[in-house]
Amino acid sequence: MGSGMRSAESKALRKATARLRDRGVGRPDICVILGSGLSSFTNRLEPDLTVPYEEVPGFPMTAVAGHRGALMVGEIGEKRAIVFAGRVHLYEGHAPLDVTFTVRLAAELGARIIVVTNASGGLDPGFEVGDLMLIADQLSLIWGPRRLPVPTFRMGGAYSERLRRQAVAVAAEERLTLRSGVYIGALGPTYETPAEIRMMRRIGGSAIGMSTVLEVQMARTLGLEVMGIALITNLAVPGSGHKTTHKEVLAAGRAGGEKLYRLVSGVAQRL
Repeated sequence: MGSGMRSAESKALRKATARLRDRGVGRPDICVILGSGLSSFTNRLEPDLTVPYEEVPGFPMTAVAGHRGALMVGEIGEKRAIVFAGRVHLYEGHAPLDVTFTVRLAAELGARIIVVTNASGGLDPGFEVGDLMLIADQLSLIWGPRRLPVPTFRMGGAYSERLRRQAVAVAAEERLTLRSGVYIGALGPTYETPAEIRMMRRIGGSAIGMSTVLEVQMARTLGLEVMGIALITNLAVPGSGHKTTHKEVLAAGRAGGEKLYRLVSGVAQRL
């Protein structure tokens, strides 16, 4: 990446940060990125401030149903939080730096902990629709050129063991079913073929989605501590004859938002 492009991108990020500072956004303790349909998470949030993405300079616009397209600032578990209600995806035609804009903005605002969430298809035959899955690791099926702040970095331990232990403890207290597994990030926007599902199971995948992996790579590049939670919104079962739809995913997401809030709130209280 040329120095001119780096300078332009840094300037755009600084402008976005300055606009949010002007709106009264301070340094957050935690940042949450919500996936498809999970904007219902914000029903439990009483925000001090809501800023539509279009009011933030350079913020990439989401056009996918189920993504509200606004950031909210408020208290979660007695911690100051920024919640990004919606994200953009590579399959919409966005570049990797657009896909990771929320992560870079959170870091610029001073966040050190980020929670990435998504709506996923369950690959593990033991999963049920509505389960929360704590992401233990990830597999990226997204290839192509990247522009990151450093040339090489290791992804071992990408998902914080400390935060995962806290999530398990909170789930037990709240009597929430919390699975654990490996998240596979694919390009999308098509759902998987039966052959692809069989392959993904064989290489160790527990859930499959169309986001998250680039955000986590960027978060780790910037030194952020990461927790990932997938809501199982449909089951990827070869030969079942069931055709997954985005409407079905959104419905499950709306139902799971409250459980997700309880889990994240409990972890935030323990920070």
